Amino acid sequence: MSALYVSTYELGHQPQFGAELAAELSEGYLRVLDMSKIAFGAALDAIIEADQVVLSAPMLTGALIAKDLLVALADEPPKDILIVVGLYANVLRESLSNPPKALWLDRASATDIAAILAPSASTPARSATSRRAYRVDRSVLVPLDSYRSVNIEGTDRVTGYLETSVGCRHRCLHCPVAATWNGRIAINDAEAVIADGLAQIEAGAQHISFGDPDFLNAPRHSLKVLHALAHKAPWVTFDITTKISEILRHQDLLPQLSSDHVNFVISAVESLNDNVLAHLNKGHTAAEVALARDLLYRHGIGMHPTFVPFNPWAELTDLVDIVDFVIDSDAIEVVEPIQYSIELLTPTNSLLPINGDDFGPYDATVLGYSVRYRDDRLPQLRDRLYQIASDAGDASFGATFAKIADAVYEANGICAREDRTPRMVAPSPAVMSEPWFCCAAPVKAR
Repeated sequence: MSALYVSTYELGHQPQFGAELAAELSEGYLRVLDMSKIAFGAALDAIIEADQVVLSAPMLTGALIAKDLLVALADEPPKDILIVVGLYANVLRESLSNPPKALWLDRASATDIAAILAPSASTPARSATSRRAYRVDRSVLVPLDSYRSVNIEGTDRVTGYLETSVGCRHRCLHCPVAATWNGRIAINDAEAVIADGLAQIEAGAQHISFGDPDFLNAPRHSLKVLHALAHKAPWVTFDITTKISEILRHQDLLPQLSSDHVNFVISAVESLNDNVLAHLNKGHTAAEVALARDLLYRHGIGMHPTFVPFNPWAELTDLVDIVDFVIDSDAIEVVEPIQYSIELLTPTNSLLPINGDDFGPYDATVLGYSVRYRDDRLPQLRDRLYQIASDAGDASFGATFAKIADAVYEANGICAREDRTPRMVAPSPAVMSEPWFCCAAPVKAR
């Protein structure tokens, strides 16, 4: 007996949960299949042949791929064990008219899943402390150099991936992590994470992305990991993800982040409209976004803001504010063009209050409630920006941004900004080969 883990979409990095699950099972028990590396038909064939299947639904894109697989498998005999795991597991189940018999687990550790698959083949956790045992077996994965890279100063760097913690202490109302973890986190054993990082560096990683929902959830712990890796491999660069409010709260830590070679920080800005930010319970204001940016730049750290410009409380001028902010921040080359068209995703487990003023009917095709706009021009602009980004192909971010900016100014009935000179100079841009998304991902314009 053996099991198949199907990774649907992991933002371009190696399937972390697959590596953790493989480490919990006997050698050779688990096969990891990565949908980003295999054709849909081949994946279906592998799933049909397997008796035990674990299918990931980590975010919108992954959940939609998982949905397509489950629909295609609807006429196949049921599995001995079928587990759907990830933040969107039950959101996916609720979108299906006839969901298969399965375990639908929004939050489960690799140890939990291994015990279900093969109680006799799983290995006992080594730690009896409150900290989460962290074990990985990356030998079952596609090699690191075939995954996402980061281009820094014109050079592509093979990029590894680590998590010092899972869950999040914050409760942003639109966030699937907050909906699932309810303000809680679990700490991964620091020494084990450091060992995994060093192993990835030995395998060729020149940059490492920390995938914690918020790297500063437990700053003493996460900085211990970062500092150890920076000390032992000073040629490696890093990126982290954290909230604007945490950048301001922990600004005293920025010198250490800089000295430990953090090249850029990803932060879910979402909007520069304070009313929108209040509705989302983001914990920051538009003015504080600029302050956080200035602090990062002052320490030589780049800022990669992400946005959800289209939401029930948006105004048409919000897009002008975002475009102008990106220009003034010298961030045109680090904001993926698709970010300007992102619409708020509100699934069935959302912490946001679902009401008829802000949301329309549930749309199973996008696993969420449709947005009601106060201004009919907003969905028209959303679709136009989506099309510009989708049609960009290999065009540079700068060339695509110029079209996006012109469309935004035109929709607002104002003259295009002729002087697009940045107000400040950003650190050298670092561009990921695979876009990063927070609480939503692009879907085909409706």
